[in-house]
Amino acid sequence: MKVTFLIAFLGGFLFVSAQKKEKKIRHYLPAKNLEMKKDVSKFSDVPNKKNISLLYVKDADKILYGNPCATKETHRMGFEYIVEPKNGLESKTRKGKFLNNLGVKIKMIITRSPFWKLTLNNRIKKCRRQTGDFVG
Repeated sequence: MKVTFLIAFLGGFLFVSAQKKEKKIRHYLPAKNLEMKKDVSKFSDVPNKKNISLLYVKDADKILYGNPCATKETHRMGFEYIVEPKNGLESKTRKGKFLNNLGVKIKMIITRSPFWKLTLNNRIKKCRRQTGDFVG
């Protein structure tokens, strides 16, 4: 009787101490918010991660692939271009890419505006001028 009581007591003690350690470790983890107005140690201040959709294209002619400014603008819009050439090993079929692109474009029309493509093209032109990739 005493042995089972002792084992239960020690098990409960270890369980409680493990929970306290987890709280202490989480308390010392840094938060992502660096504003002076808000408390840095609050985990509710951590911004939510944005889901980036993928838009498949055949070639990288007009998308300015590899330019950090253009990549930042596409991420602000909520997607990223993925270059997959026609002839080569494809990770998706033509039908899969078409359906994926259709879904992403419908999402962009609903969340941004029907003129999201024009807005993005203007931002990419601005990025081209800033980085020197645009002549004329």
